[in-house]
Amino acid sequence: MKSTTTETLARVEDLLKTLGEVRCRSLFGGYSLTIDKAAFGMLVEGELFLRANEQSAAWFTQRKLSKLKFTRRGRAVYLNYYQVDSELWDNPDLLIRLAADSITSVNEALAHRQQELRVKDLPNLSLQYEIWLWEVGISDVPTLKASGSKACWLKLRTIKKNCGVKTLYALEGAIVGLHEAALPAETRRELYEWFIQQPSSLSEG
Repeated sequence: MKSTTTETLARVEDLLKTLGEVRCRSLFGGYSLTIDKAAFGMLVEGELFLRANEQSAAWFTQRKLSKLKFTRRGRAVYLNYYQVDSELWDNPDLLIRLAADSITSVNEALAHRQQELRVKDLPNLSLQYEIWLWEVGISDVPTLKASGSKACWLKLRTIKKNCGVKTLYALEGAIVGLHEAALPAETRRELYEWFIQQPSSLSEG
């Protein structure tokens, strides 16, 4: 990470500390900024870009602030992020409010998307798994996540006697958003140790 980007990140972290912990990860040749999983900004070559919602986009456009652009297959692609200029930096209260609005909008969109998501849409799970889980009282994604992989596995075994460790891995992966093969070794080991302690544990074929 270049020094200018590091300096800007430190500035953002200090300014937005009241909103939560700012996390940073590499994306599109820059760095995506998130607070509580809500992607609200991007850092590109030391410049901060804020994610706009329907209301703030009009304000950014009126101010004629630059939109974030990257090149994909030789074509310019514009993202719904606008550059924070010196005037906005000099107005920290407004900058914090715009960032907070962005985080709120992203969280609302994530919540809406989560409500529409079906169990079969999660990694590792299929329509057949959705039917099985429905039969044992787990009919939606929030219930699946709230129950946890172990409780779901125990319920599934009441109707699927050969329910093995691979099913346990699949459920855990679905909950955390990973293919079961991509689960961390520590997680797989902990799940396996729990699995072999269950009465009449059977291996899947």
